[in-house]
Amino acid sequence: MATAQKLNLKIDGMTCAHCAKAVERTLTGVAGISQAQADFASGSVTVEFTGPKPSFEQLDPAVRKGGYTLVKEEEAERRDPAEHAKKEQRRNLLLLIAGVVLVLPVMLPHWLGLMGRGWDWAALALAVTIQATVGFDFYKGAVAGLRTRNLGMDVLVSIGMASGLLFGAGVVIFGWHLPPGLNKHIYFEAATLLVVFLRLGKYVEAKARGNALGALRSLLQLAPENARLRRDGETVEIDANEVEQGDICVVNAGGRIPVDGEVVGGESDVDEAMLTGEPVPVARKVGDTVRTGTIATNGTLEIKATAVGRDTALANIVKLVEEAQRTKAPIQRFADRVSNWFVPIVVSIAVVTMGIWLLTGSGFGRAATQAIAVLVIACPCALGIAVPAAVMIGSGAALKRNILVKNGAALERISHATVFAFDKTGTLTQGKPSVEGVEFADGVEEADVLGAVAVVARASQHPFTKAAGEWLQRQAGGPDNPVGRGAVGATDRASQSSAPQAGMPVPLKDTAPKSTEFAGRGLVAEADGHKYLFGTEALLRDNDVGVPDELAAKASAMRDKGDSVSLLAQDGKVLAAFGFADVIREDAKQVIAQLSAAGAKTVLITGDHEAAALRVATALGIEDYHAGVSPESKLMLIDRLKDFHIVAMVGDGINDAPALARADIGVAIGGGSDVAKETGDMVLMSGRLTDLPLAIEFGKRSLRAIRQNLFLSLCYNAIGIPLAAGAMVWAGIFLPPSYAALAMVFSDLSVAANSARLAAELRKVK
Repeated sequence: MATAQKLNLKIDGMTCAHCAKAVERTLTGVAGISQAQADFASGSVTVEFTGPKPSFEQLDPAVRKGGYTLVKEEEAERRDPAEHAKKEQRRNLLLLIAGVVLVLPVMLPHWLGLMGRGWDWAALALAVTIQATVGFDFYKGAVAGLRTRNLGMDVLVSIGMASGLLFGAGVVIFGWHLPPGLNKHIYFEAATLLVVFLRLGKYVEAKARGNALGALRSLLQLAPENARLRRDGETVEIDANEVEQGDICVVNAGGRIPVDGEVVGGESDVDEAMLTGEPVPVARKVGDTVRTGTIATNGTLEIKATAVGRDTALANIVKLVEEAQRTKAPIQRFADRVSNWFVPIVVSIAVVTMGIWLLTGSGFGRAATQAIAVLVIACPCALGIAVPAAVMIGSGAALKRNILVKNGAALERISHATVFAFDKTGTLTQGKPSVEGVEFADGVEEADVLGAVAVVARASQHPFTKAAGEWLQRQAGGPDNPVGRGAVGATDRASQSSAPQAGMPVPLKDTAPKSTEFAGRGLVAEADGHKYLFGTEALLRDNDVGVPDELAAKASAMRDKGDSVSLLAQDGKVLAAFGFADVIREDAKQVIAQLSAAGAKTVLITGDHEAAALRVATALGIEDYHAGVSPESKLMLIDRLKDFHIVAMVGDGINDAPALARADIGVAIGGGSDVAKETGDMVLMSGRLTDLPLAIEFGKRSLRAIRQNLFLSLCYNAIGIPLAAGAMVWAGIFLPPSYAALAMVFSDLSVAANSARLAAELRKVK
């Protein structure tokens, strides 16, 4: 049996879940395609096929059948999806403005009591113009839905708009009789105002899609536009897209690496935080592997390209984000199923209503009036705003508390989450190294250590030397804050006094130390005739400096705790061992405790090593942890957890972006990368973890209001549709379209009032 392959397509014109469903149905009808999964937000479709790859000529007719446009592969590769979404946003805005300009002459004469025969003809002409321009997309969507047997809200709305227009035209042109209580403006409202309001919704949707696609743009911008190649002994600069496998790329200090490849010359510390999330650059030398988008911090590398373009690790993360975004909203499928039965039932009721009234001999005008009343009263305005109204209130209140809610389902999902998976670096920790402990060698004076640290701190900008310099400043607190002969604890780290300690050597001010850095090992500095070493045991051995056994044992104990260790030596004598660790955020323990008390499970997922992960998990009381995890493995872990739980992923790094998108709810930390913030469904903008429990509380209260709104709107339809159809006419209860429209307004007001109550309630949440 042939193995199924996947192909990603770009399709223009999809604006809603029903559009995506229509495209899926037409594509699965193409020979060889077994499955299609469309995402209207990104305008992409993933198809599974067996046998030869489907050609553009095979796929294009199927896509056009649904009313959409297939983008050619070469054009799709060059296209910026975010920029394309902005064009669609601008188009909807222009149509919205046109609709407002056209609808005012229709409604103002009625509102001002200036109706007359001339107004009737003008209103009819403008209504036709509005529907043919501003409302064209809705009719197009309805036709596509009918052709693919995928009935959505476009079908119901289009029937209501068209019925109002046609009956209004009959009244104006042929003088059709109006039943008592019916005014002509009711029909023109359905034919004009409804179109404008719907176009406003389309504009908001397009704007949201453009913002969502910004995550992909940010990822793509991490890859440099140009690359410097070594050719025939010379260095030339070319477009990064033109690099081929086997080319030798040259990257200087501070440069971003343009390819995945193997180092064939030079050495440098490489900042790989965009892939691993870890703040400390790692040493890369001949024979090591480097990745696209990472940064050579302090040396020059010559790299043989082994993967370029679509095959790089960065490109793979882009693919993972796209895939995760296509599959992260199962609630949309539920909404599709509801609307698919709701629309045909309402249309059927309207048709039956008209037929019954005709059979009773009431005449076409009365029959059409009651049928339109059914369509008007069933027009899903209240049902449509039931969820968005509560979400807008909830998200607005959250925004005032520095919590950015990025999509309508985020508040609902976070209220249901049973597992909270946390990234470590930058999420539960501060994201930069700090001195966790210091061990002095026997017989070494404090002043000697402090003076040596002052030199190396000025000699380098490496994260470890910067952390050592910060530690030096914290130790300037006088006799009440001594640097002990053992590990430096939290109390020592907390000291912020700037008063110099008695006997502390004054750091160099006029002459910068001469220094040489060795990737992954440390630095050698010279000042005032003294030679200083700060780095690994290997660096000390290379300079014929031995480490005393007692200090070596203490350094080993630091590593066992999860610390990174650097040794300090002066003029061939080892002075101290420094243990560095990423400091746990002050609010992390409180938040983990709150989640556990609420019955949620907590999990730590990090790319850092086992000891560091264990240290953080133990300190915070996290139930489970996974160390050394790649972005791909994070996705696998999230999927595994989703089999049994509703999963919230909390992270801040680029490497977290796929997991944030894949989880049921992605929560990004405000101080993290732009990609994480754009990919996450929710952003804690203040960077405080304590806002996470607050977001959960907002979600629970908003979800309760959503359920209340849905109950109100569905009850309204359950009562209103039979009345509009004339089911109670025998009891003297008659509901013409004018009253149906008024009832629809009351339904909207009930939902709005309940949402206003939610706003008042959320303002009191602490």
